[in-house]
Amino acid sequence: MTGRAWLPWMVAALALLAGLATALWRGLPPTPGPAPERPRVSGEFTLLDASGQRVAWSQLNHRRQLVFFGFTNCPEACPTTLMNASRALAESGSAERDTRILFISVDPERDTPQAVGAYVRNFGPAVTGMTGDAAGIAAAAAAFHVFYEKMPPMPDGGYMVNHSAALFLLGTSDDMLEIIPYGATAAEIAAALARNR
Repeated sequence: MTGRAWLPWMVAALALLAGLATALWRGLPPTPGPAPERPRVSGEFTLLDASGQRVAWSQLNHRRQLVFFGFTNCPEACPTTLMNASRALAESGSAERDTRILFISVDPERDTPQAVGAYVRNFGPAVTGMTGDAAGIAAAAAAFHVFYEKMPPMPDGGYMVNHSAALFLLGTSDDMLEIIPYGATAAEIAAALARNR
């Protein structure tokens, strides 16, 4: 071949070699080493329990729990999620006897400790309710990267709170085992608990 007649052949050969190298690389087993660490809940905040006592996150954490942010006047998302989570624990039986459902209010104006305490009693003994002042709730939400927003008043003077509605499954080291999306059934929550034992 004369001149630059060899150039297309060289380009084709290089492309073939690159393709073979990529295929070989993809077929290699993963490099041994420690698995990546799960994200953890970080930050300190203080809330109020149903009796009005101040409780720090350091007194609530380090145990297996499902954490959910909501508000007691929530018409659907909150009661449905808490009911399904309670059913999931019941279906899991003794395997989840020590798992707690922690409900944290994002409505400090209306959700007094007494209101939250009365609300969570509707969902069984596994549910613990917490509220707080605006700063405490904001710090708790920030630690979990939860969004919430008070909506404009309705004609009757009431209001809704728009908020993240996922369930956070935490392990005993505050590691985020799984984020269970809103709408999960009791069976789906039970399955998430089972695969993260």
